[in-house]
Amino acid sequence: MDLMPLGEIDLTYTTLTSLDYGSDGQLYGRLDGTLVGDRLTGELHLTNLAGRRADNVNLPTLRGLLTTQDQATVWIESDGIATLRPSDEARVFVTTFRFRTGDDRYAWLNIMFGVLEGVLDSVGPGGRARGRLFECRATIS
Repeated sequence: MDLMPLGEIDLTYTTLTSLDYGSDGQLYGRLDGTLVGDRLTGELHLTNLAGRRADNVNLPTLRGLLTTQDQATVWIESDGIATLRPSDEARVFVTTFRFRTGDDRYAWLNIMFGVLEGVLDSVGPGGRARGRLFECRATIS
């Protein structure tokens, strides 16, 4: 598999609520930000429905919209895993990235699978996540 750079993502939590279930819990938050790349650029508006595991691992579950700079609307789904970085307690994450759109200009997104790697500086309102998004291209023939 080849990983092709697709863009840089920068997100900020506008709200975040943490529910405690005893040994684990649930996070519910909203994030706004940008995706900037050569083929894809726009504004992101996402909801995170992340589970919190008892082993201090979070499970990002993002859903939302990308509005491209030329006004196409694209649905986004992202699921992954976020671990605690001991040096500063930031969350390092890796997630899948899938897109859906009816806009012919971006139909290529409907068959693209992506991965995002990044870091969230703090879990809470104002927390900033930044990362690199890659397109995964199959190499098996």
